[in-house]
Order: sequence, then structure tokens, then C-alpha cells
Amino acid sequence: MKYYMNSKDSAKELTKISPGGCMLPVLGSAVRVALSLVTLWLPKIILDCVTASVSIGTLCAAIGWVGGLWLLLSVADHVFGNAVTGYAHTRLYTRLIPAWEKKTMELDYEVFSSPGGKVLMEKARQAVSSPNWGMVMLLPRLTELLAAAGGLTAYAIVLGGLHPLAVLALLSLSALELWQSIRTEQKKQGLKQEKAKVGRKLNYVAYGTRGLEEGKDIRIYNMAGWLREMAQLALEQKRGVEQVIAGYERRKLWFAGALILLRDGCAYGYLLYSFFHSRMTVGDFAMYFTAVTGLGGWLKRLTDSISQLQEARNYAKDYWEYMNLGKGSAAASRSKEVSHHPTIRELPCPMGFRFCDVSYAYTETGEDGQTRTHQVLKHLNLEIAPGEKLAVVGANGAGKTTLVKLLCGLLHPCEGEILAGGVPSGSIEPEEYYNLFSAVFQNSGVLPVSVADNIALNITGDVDTERMWNCIRWAGLEEKIRCLPQGADTCLNKRIAEQGTELSGGQLQRLLLARALYKDAPVLVLDEPTAALDPLAEQAVYEQYRRFTADKTAVFISHRLASTRFCDRIILLEDGRVAECGTHEQLLALGGKYAELFHIQSRYYQKGKGSEENNDWRNTAGITPEGLCTTGMQERG
Repeated sequence: MKYYMNSKDSAKELTKISPGGCMLPVLGSAVRVALSLVTLWLPKIILDCVTASVSIGTLCAAIGWVGGLWLLLSVADHVFGNAVTGYAHTRLYTRLIPAWEKKTMELDYEVFSSPGGKVLMEKARQAVSSPNWGMVMLLPRLTELLAAAGGLTAYAIVLGGLHPLAVLALLSLSALELWQSIRTEQKKQGLKQEKAKVGRKLNYVAYGTRGLEEGKDIRIYNMAGWLREMAQLALEQKRGVEQVIAGYERRKLWFAGALILLRDGCAYGYLLYSFFHSRMTVGDFAMYFTAVTGLGGWLKRLTDSISQLQEARNYAKDYWEYMNLGKGSAAASRSKEVSHHPTIRELPCPMGFRFCDVSYAYTETGEDGQTRTHQVLKHLNLEIAPGEKLAVVGANGAGKTTLVKLLCGLLHPCEGEILAGGVPSGSIEPEEYYNLFSAVFQNSGVLPVSVADNIALNITGDVDTERMWNCIRWAGLEEKIRCLPQGADTCLNKRIAEQGTELSGGQLQRLLLARALYKDAPVLVLDEPTAALDPLAEQAVYEQYRRFTADKTAVFISHRLASTRFCDRIILLEDGRVAECGTHEQLLALGGKYAELFHIQSRYYQKGKGSEENNDWRNTAGITPEGLCTTGMQERG
């Protein structure tokens, strides 16, 4: 049933491309079978005419019409063969790849980032990674299968004139060969997931270590040898899988060779016996002899084509399993249950949120194949008031990033629900819900386009230049952008642009802040966006955000506790729950975990205040290291 659905999905896709495209295998196989039959009859006609001592004219006429038919069918076979191959390679391939890319960009983030989703994505990519193999070979393989089945049937009818039992024996032996071929393909399919895992490792080593950022670390830390060892290990794993597959193929070939020897040997022996003990003509003998050889060929082609079509259908299974991924998810089901999907205009602004008994857990599969669940948030109840500036702090692994991903709709609660403006977030269309947020996450990147396009993210539309420069200025990046060769039109990639540039870590984070400001969404989420900035620069950035988000709801995550002092409220996450909640002053007075962490950071900045480095800070910034924690930060604490 699964294979039927995969074939049905593929047929629908082919029909969308061209309604007549699905008829190509039928026409192509019919022409191929007819050509084979004419090739079979041509020697019989010639030999019978010669042994019957017919006139030269009669012989030429017979050869002429049969040869002309053979030539016509040969041309038609060439045309249909090219049509099938071209159709699969150009139309189908060029349609499947963009569809895979579109699915990858639109897939629910929770599914996309899960281990299972990554494996399915890689298997689907492999299924359409080449125009010469994989899923795109469905049409050529189907053509070969239909031709082999038609040729086998036609040759069996011809040999039926020799003896029906001979045909039955030949087909029985070939059925064994077919069974072995299908069994081999099933074993190969079982190794495909392991092959996909190894493929991801090789792809990372090959393509994930080419960037300028990785290039610095590779040289400074002498990582080249280590990376080569990683690649060698992945290659050995790949060779191990391929050797197992090759072993299956060798056993199939030995088995098929033994069957062919037995099958054809018996057939030729019976044919010679019949020729010497019956009135069989020389032409009949030649035709039957060719038919026996041809029947074996058709049987082998049928076996191979079934195996190859099975392989193509397995690729199709991988592809459509990925393309249908997420359609039956809990988020999709919840969305369908709601008859009306609120839009942004129907929601209050500024926006408030409420986490109602929300729990979330990650599921991971270890190297031993065992599935483990890691509980991150446990029955969390939290209300974010409209227009509130909320800071989220806590140790690594406390669930801070998970919380903001849940807030932004990238993840979905395992238990409980999240209300946005009093409306269940699952009842809002994902595109509408994403439009509520401007976000900067820990690991955000830039595209190989201009600075302006990276900020506006509106490649096909017009960029509001004045607004863009205001955002650049607010993010503290104006001086850098003004100095670039082409200003805001400079490409952020040196490899594809002669005058391209690369931004430092701090500059990159400022650019991402400018992007978030440009979107001007009702809710601002910053997940440690200033980690690459020094404390002074971070404090300045957050002060700017306080001014520019006066009418917005904002959620900030930062490891530097003093940087979020300006927020209306601070929550400390611990063990998946809100352990402490209040203003900076209230939490210090509480003397709990927050106060402990804050005083630890304060001592860190105060340590070694007489050093040359700290004297440089005092001279250039006009502030002492102690001042980072006292001036403007502890004056009210």
C-alpha cells in the first residue's frame, strides 16, 4: 500500500508537469517489443526464402518490407527512448529539486530540527540529487519494465509453438531469479538509513569547513589532520556499507548465472533434439534459437527492471515521506480544528502572552538506538503583559532558548498551551504568527547578498532606505557600513563578489539587530544577541532597545545579568520552572540564586582592577571595571 501511494503521488506529479507524459512509457515499450519481434522474424524469412529457392525479386521484396519496418521501428524506439529520458531528466528533475528546497524552508521548525527530520531530509535529498539516478529514473525504469514484460509475453507465445512445457520450465527458473533480485533490493533498502547518516557526515566535512570562519580555527588549532581523520572515518563507514551492498550484488549475480546456465542449456538441448527429430525448417530453428536466447534476455531485463524500478520507488518513498512530513502533526491538527484563524489586525497591540501549564521535552536517539527523552520545561506557567520588557536568565540548559522558541511558534508544547492576546497560538496561521516577532537568535546568519537586502529581507521589493539607515544607526553599525566599497549595496560574501566583505562577530550581531529593528514587529525577542560584544557595548545596545521598544512587548535573554537590569521584570529559570521572579532590585534583595550569580559576575569584573588592561579601560572608556557593576547598575540595587 505504501508503494502504491508513492507511485500515485509520483504519477500525480508527472500529470501536473504534462498530462501526456505518463503515456511515454506505454508507447515506448510497445515500440521496443515490436522492434524485437521484427528482429526475431527477419532471419526466419530470409532463411525460409533461401531454402525454398524463391526468386531474387521475391526475396528482395520480403527483405525490403521487413527491413523497412525494422528501420521505422528503430527510429521510433530511439525517439521514444530519448523522449522518456529527457522528460525524466529535465522536466521531472527540475521540478522535484525546487519542491524539496521549498519544503525544507517551509517545514515546521520542530520537525525540521528533530533527528528524524534530518535523516528524512537527507534521504529525500539523495533521492533527487542527480538527473541520472534516483527518483527521476521512475519513467525510464517503468518503460524498461513494460517492455520486458511485453517482450517476455511475446517470446513466450512464440516458444509455445515449440512446446508449452518448455516455456513453463523457462519461466519457473526465471521466477527464482526474480525472487532473488527482489530479496537483494529489500536488503539494500534496509541499509539506506545508515548510508544517509554517513552521507551527512561527509557533506559536513566537505562543505561545512570551507567558510572563512572555520578556516581561521582550522589553521590556528591545526585541525586539518583531525578533519582528515573524521573524513577518513566517514569514508570507511561508507565503504563498509557499500561493501555489504556489493556482497548482496555478488551473491545475486552468482545465483543468476547458475540459473541462466541451467535454463538456456536445457532449452538449447531440447531445440536441437526437436530439429533432428521433426520437420522443423531451418528458418524455424533460427527463430526458436533466437527466441530462446531472447527469452533469457527478456527474463533478465524483467528481473533487472523490477529491481531497478523497486530501487526508484524506494527513492520515491523517501522523497514523498519527507514531502508529506508534518501534514499530520499535532500543530496542524490543532490548526484545522479552529474554524477561524485570527490575523494580526484582529489581535491586540501591544501583544501579551500566557504560558498555561506548558511542558516540553526533546526526544533523542542514541548511538545504541535507544530513544531518550529530556524534559526541558515542566508545567511552566508564565504571563507576559502587553508591552512588558521581560528578561529571562538562568544557567546553561535551563530552558531559556526553548522558552523563546515556544513563544515564537518554532516549537510546540508537549503539554499545555500558549495564548497570544488571549487566543491559542495554535489557532493562528504560522505565517501570521511569525509576523508577530522580530527575533535575533544565538545562531543566526546572513545571506550572500547586499547589506541592504540582508536587513530588509525583501529581495524582490523596494528597500526603505531611510528606515534601513536608521536601523543601522541604532544598531551602532553606521560607521562600518559607510566605509564599505559600495556602502549598503556591498555583498556580504567575498567569494561571489569582487568587492564583497565579511563582518566580524560583533558586527554581524549588530547587523542582525538592525534586521530585527527593520521588521518592526509587535514583539521583539533577543536570545543572547550581544554575546560577541563587550559589556559596555552590550549595555549601550540594550539601552537603545529600551528606547526603541517602548510600545512593544520584548523578551531578552542574556548571561550578563546586569545588562537586563532595565527590564520591567526578570525571571530565573531552573530545572524547567520559574525559580525566581521580580525586578533586578527585588531579586537582589531576595538573596537567592539570581543574587548569587550576579555577585559572582560582579567579582569577575572587579578582579585585578589595578592591572594594565583595566587601566586602559579606565582611560579609554572613562569607566572602571567596577563601574560596570556599580555605576548605573547597582545604584538602585
